Amino acid sequence: MSENVIFVKKYDEADKALAVNEREVLRYAGYLGLPETMDETLREVFSQVVEELKGAFSYQVCYRRMDVTWEDGMPQFSLQTQSKDLAKCLNGSREVILFAATVGLEIDRRIAKHQRFSPTKALLMQAYGAERVETLCNAFCDEMKRQAEAEGLQCTARFSPGYGDLPLEAQRDVFRLLDCNRKIGISLNESLLMTPSKSVTALFGMGAGVCPGQEHKCESCEKKDCEFRSDDVRA
Repeated sequence: MSENVIFVKKYDEADKALAVNEREVLRYAGYLGLPETMDETLREVFSQVVEELKGAFSYQVCYRRMDVTWEDGMPQFSLQTQSKDLAKCLNGSREVILFAATVGLEIDRRIAKHQRFSPTKALLMQAYGAERVETLCNAFCDEMKRQAEAEGLQCTARFSPGYGDLPLEAQRDVFRLLDCNRKIGISLNESLLMTPSKSVTALFGMGAGVCPGQEHKCESCEKKDCEFRSDDVRA
């Protein structure tokens, strides 16, 4: 497989791997209770959001699979970086998967439509979009893990520009390497913000005996008081 090839994957909303996690949607919205504890008013708005957003998402991923070598404890591959945190994450990897994922622009249009007259609905749509792109990333990574296992390999946790000491400016290299705009319609502005907003770029390593990815990214985050911290890892 040539590491210069950029692959594109599209997912269907009916895919079981993309099932909506209502608890995660509410967490992103800042509601820490369970879905069944929502009051009648919030439940009604939530139901309206779910109904309105049916068919509004376009699930796409583009990615490259690249060889990685090591020099003085730092990974050497097409993304030039001296990030020690990334090196720790990729430790032992012999390949890197660099990817970008998006659920499309329509969710941004719907949020903008409701922000002025229905802020609660707009907030829930923001949260719904965040859950959707995170679920898409999980589905893609799980698929790559199964492929790696078939090759006798393991995958590390995924790591994004802006995490730890990997600067957000690395986004420019990511977009150059993946040709995100042409491949799946993600653009990057001068402030390093992506459009569509519900988009993610990340990478993870593959190798024999690498440290496998954690089930929750929150487990490795040092910000213990984050309001968005997953309930599953709260102290």
